[in-house]
Amino acid sequence: MQFSDREIMADVFVNTKYVSANYHRAVLESANDRVRDTLIQLNNEEINLQKQIINLMHDRNWCEVRPANSSSGLWQAKGQGRGPDAMHYQMPY
Repeated sequence: MQFSDREIMADVFVNTKYVSANYHRAVLESANDRVRDTLIQLNNEEINLQKQIINLMHDRNWCEVRPANSSSGLWQAKGQGRGPDAMHYQMPY
């Protein structure tokens, strides 16, 4: 099975989100300033990579980047009641 460029880029993007989340968690748990600063630098590089991937995918019309809606507030709740989506919040864009 061969994957398309679009599928590969989507997979890379999902994986960079996972790596960034783990860097962030490590920063919060780091007691050593030198280690913490290194993890922050690595996370910032990962965030920049994510932005480059999104820009590339957007340029190729593989994803839609919607503008923020300032009238909807900062956070929007997704889902109702209980279950995995009950406490999931997402930005309005």
